[in-house]
Amino acid sequence: MPTGLNDVEAAIASAGATWSAGKTSVSDLVATPVSEANLFGLSLNETDEANLLAEARNLETTTFHATAPPPSAIDWRNHNGCNSVTLVQNQGHCGSCVAFATCACLESRVAIREEKCDPQIDLSEAHLFFCGCGLCCRTGWRFDRALNWASKGIALEKDFQYTPKDQPCKKPPPAAAVLVPRWTSVTTMLARRQAIADRGPVIGGLRVYEDFYFYKSGIYQHVTGIFRGLHAVCVVGYDDDKKYWIIKNSWGTGWGENGFMRIAYGQCDLDSTYPFYDPEAVPVSGLIV
Repeated sequence: MPTGLNDVEAAIASAGATWSAGKTSVSDLVATPVSEANLFGLSLNETDEANLLAEARNLETTTFHATAPPPSAIDWRNHNGCNSVTLVQNQGHCGSCVAFATCACLESRVAIREEKCDPQIDLSEAHLFFCGCGLCCRTGWRFDRALNWASKGIALEKDFQYTPKDQPCKKPPPAAAVLVPRWTSVTTMLARRQAIADRGPVIGGLRVYEDFYFYKSGIYQHVTGIFRGLHAVCVVGYDDDKKYWIIKNSWGTGWGENGFMRIAYGQCDLDSTYPFYDPEAVPVSGLIV
């Protein structure tokens, strides 16, 4: 039987974990087959994972050079009194998490680049996902392919609106608002924190277990339930003292801490199996952030 709320609460107490579970916008879907719920969408097999991690590590050894040590904590939702993170979105029943995590990261990076607080920029996940990947709600996508496609530019949401079902690419394609001329990936804890501190939120991947569906607040660690799928998220901060990452999810504000999660270091392969993706975001001239 699938894990229920009582099971999760008992496991949290038994493990001495410091997070709270409850009914969320997705908790009722824990018994729904993954292929029907379509809450995930990071499409990688074990060989893909190993290759991407190896490539990132090889590149990192030749290109990463730490400058000043990163601060012990940073949260781009409130950094020096400025919020650089856009509103939490909801991917619905479509495996488009890679597009949502990528757009969330790029929106924040444009805001940081332009020194804008409370950014209003809203990039089109539909343009990135349905034009870059195709009819991929059932199959999902990969980080590297999404970022490579984004070199052509991503339009604004108002020019290609998202619905949680397969859509044909809009013809003619909408005008690009943000370009990704280059990107890299980082794997060590230092490089991960340095990328976030120096340049802003990054894109990451993790393994989702059944208890993840019930997360309401606190510092999450996996305590019970089977593996359900691979998921992409935007990492908007970290705290070295309390040892957690802050992730922005794409399941709406009815899950987690208004759509965000604090997840302990070392959990769900977020900071081990999957690199953090560190893209450059260049706004098209005249874009209002």
